[in-house]
Amino acid sequence: MLAAHDLSELTPTAELLATELLTNAHRHTAQEYALRVLEIGGRLRVGVWDRDWLVPVGFNEDVPAEPEAERGRGLHLVRACSQGRGVSVLRDLGVSQGGKLLWVDCGAVE
Repeated sequence: MLAAHDLSELTPTAELLATELLTNAHRHTAQEYALRVLEIGGRLRVGVWDRDWLVPVGFNEDVPAEPEAERGRGLHLVRACSQGRGVSVLRDLGVSQGGKLLWVDCGAVE
């Protein structure tokens, strides 16, 4: 998909970011979730929407992972590999069906 838009150099980072965000949505919500990818302002934006309004602890702030924990490192990777991140809480039902959209930017597009 990214090669068709001359963005193939972003594929490994975009795949990592998408995988981590999708894994979080799969593990922590019992409802639908969806991946959204688009180019915005010279960067590739990877977003994951789900119906849960709760923003995961560690998405915006650095929360230390337990040294021996088998889980809890994904959002550290997201923060380390993204050039920007944010969240839109969608409280109004309608087209968005409520919930939240977590998004991250990866790499500058030349």
